[in-house]
Amino acid sequence: METEIAGDGGEKPLDLASVGSRFIGYLIDSIIVGVIGSILSYASMNVGETLGGIIAFLGVLVSVGYYTYFFGNGQTPGMMAMKIKLVGTDGAYPIGYAKGFLRWIGMIISAVVILLGYIWILIDKKRQGWHDKIAGTYVVNA
Repeated sequence: METEIAGDGGEKPLDLASVGSRFIGYLIDSIIVGVIGSILSYASMNVGETLGGIIAFLGVLVSVGYYTYFFGNGQTPGMMAMKIKLVGTDGAYPIGYAKGFLRWIGMIISAVVILLGYIWILIDKKRQGWHDKIAGTYVVNA
């Protein structure tokens, strides 16, 4: 089901991505970040406490870096696979690293509150989760 909305500036309508495309794209990205995190976790098991802590911290940095970089550039690998992208509510593409980081923070908030921020996508007429609202983004078909 395709949904189009007018951009906030009254420009041409945006072709919003389906919930299914967003979900599959997110799964792909989660697998990529999860594999890297698992490798780092395994590596930290056989080293000293200090080095293990550093490796665990690197795992967090991988997630922050991955999402900030790819969101900032408009598409994660999962989004590319699903042919969807991020645009700013002001029509900006790519959205930039500051908004990319803000969106990552929003993902954490969306997940912490019993996934309500993600469920919000199902009821929001613009298909925005809390992370989209926090960062000022839409997910649209590329």
